[in-house]
This record gives sequence, C-alpha cells and structure tokens, in this order.
Amino acid sequence: MKKVSEIKREIPLIVEKIDNICKQYKVTTDELILELVRFLDLIHSTDQKLSPSYIVDLAWHEFILFTRFYEQFCIKHYSRFIHHTPGKNGDAKLFKKTIKLYINQYNEPNSKIWGEIAKEEWESLNCGSCHN
Repeated sequence: MKKVSEIKREIPLIVEKIDNICKQYKVTTDELILELVRFLDLIHSTDQKLSPSYIVDLAWHEFILFTRFYEQFCIKHYSRFIHHTPGKNGDAKLFKKTIKLYINQYNEPNSKIWGEIAKEEWESLNCGSCHN
C-alpha cells in the first residue's frame, strides 16, 4: 500500500520504534503499519467515534511522536489533523462498531492485530448456515 511505503520511506525509525510491538504480537511491521493506516482511513471515512485495537493504538502512539511528519501525513491524506483522544479502556460497543466498519470497508480483519472479537465478528457475519 502506498501510504505504508510513504511512512516507512519518510520515517524509517518508526520500524525500529514498533519492532518490539511486532515481535511481541508476532506480526510484521508492514502488517502493523497497514492496519494503522486502515484505522486512520476509517476515522477519515466517518464522523463516528472509533476505537483502535490495543496494538494499533500502540503503533499510533509511536507514529504521533514524529509530530511534523504525522501532521503532514494527516493533512496530505485526510485534509485535517487526526487527533488521538484517549478513552476508557474496554469500550466493547465502540470497538465492535469499529470492527463492523472495518469489515464493511476491508473484509476480514487481521486477528493477530484486531483480536478475537474481530475474528468472531467476521465469522458471525460470514456464517453460511446463518444466511440460508
């Protein structure tokens, strides 16, 4: 994806910054950056409040620390600065809403990054016996 390449090209240090997250959760930096970008794209596509997965949130925190590039990236791709507004941990309804929007936009979420709730939501929406 073009935005993933742009991030890695412009701030190669981000790969190093998120490497421990990637190792801990057994995902690649490309996978994690892609899911971060997809989450930012989702925010841009709706006026609803959304919630990232824990891992995406960790990567987002690292991305935001590159303040100048993060600001430029947001303005270039979303025509606005996307603020990070922390909320209460464990808002299951908000996270489920995010997952449904994700599935609608991108199909199956990466369960290593989005978790079991996302996997269950995908499976429930794609259960052949449920749609007969």
